[in-house]
Amino acid sequence: MTYKRLKSAIKMLLIGDNDLPTDEDEMLAAVEMAYIELSSKASALKLLTTDHAEEIIRQGPGGTYLRMPELPEDDIDEMDIDRELCPALARIIASYLSRDKAALHNGEAMKILLSYESKVRVFILSREAAGDYSMSQANGCSTSDGVCNSSVETVYVSEG
Repeated sequence: MTYKRLKSAIKMLLIGDNDLPTDEDEMLAAVEMAYIELSSKASALKLLTTDHAEEIIRQGPGGTYLRMPELPEDDIDEMDIDRELCPALARIIASYLSRDKAALHNGEAMKILLSYESKVRVFILSREAAGDYSMSQANGCSTSDGVCNSSVETVYVSEG
């Protein structure tokens, strides 16, 4: 999802409520706060790394770390999280901005994060059970930079 599309999704979630900030610094601050909140609750595969040089948010599964996602610089930039987590990111930001529905947006975001996290746990457990789990060997993970570029949905489809 692009940054522009994320802003459109948040704007849609806020119909009849507060408006999306027009100041880009305010919007980026909300994205950064939401990235931190999201990363503290879900192990986004795209954010898993073994590179200690990255800005680390917390320890991840299997000896990995969750790195801080990169903030978008332009509307055409892709959000630096797994695509499946973009609706949760939009909901988290909407919860910050909403006058009337903050609890609703936060609750919906938590449902998405819990569902995603359970998929990640199943994926990791299946890799560990097969005896082939390590970040550099997991399906879709790059061995050159130690960052996993896979998604939970892609993994399930490719494994049948």
